[in-house]
Amino acid sequence: MDAREDLPKISVETEQDWRRLQRNISTAFLGRLEVELQAQGASHDIDTFLPHMNQFLDTLFAITRPNLRINGRTTEEPPEDDEEMEPFDEALDRHIWSLSDQRLKWDREIAGRRRTRPTEIEALVREIYGQHRDVDLDDATENSGPSDVDDSCTPDPEVEETFMHAIAMSAQLSQSISMVYERADRFAAVASEVKALKP
Repeated sequence: MDAREDLPKISVETEQDWRRLQRNISTAFLGRLEVELQAQGASHDIDTFLPHMNQFLDTLFAITRPNLRINGRTTEEPPEDDEEMEPFDEALDRHIWSLSDQRLKWDREIAGRRRTRPTEIEALVREIYGQHRDVDLDDATENSGPSDVDDSCTPDPEVEETFMHAIAMSAQLSQSISMVYERADRFAAVASEVKALKP
């Protein structure tokens, strides 16, 4: 629900402007009454009508006052001394309220997305996962067709012997590498000592 009133109020800048409007309306009403009484030839009865006219205008202004907004404030409470108050900017007020309404709409939209997007993403991930699983199953069934390789055959003895020979050579190679590394360290030490000797 909008925090603002459904029907816009009449905006007046200052209390003095409102009093000036009241004076103008009273003057116009009195002038119209005089014209009507002169047209009917009863201009001498104006004093009889004046109390009724003033009572009508007071009631009219009392009814109008709650529908006013003076300097941006509602007039349902009694007027205060607003000498130090800055003038109200109606355009800025409308802009602020439109931004507030827009923010509320975005908040509602974001809240709706927070409720629906996780389930949508979950459904999308499940669908993609299902498609990948189907593709993997299709590949597995294609690859598991009749094969030329006989799983029950024993390995070739020559391949096994070559493999065992390679393992033995790797052990010998690791021992010889460590020996060569030690020799290189000793050679570097001896070379630095020989260079240090003076001829």
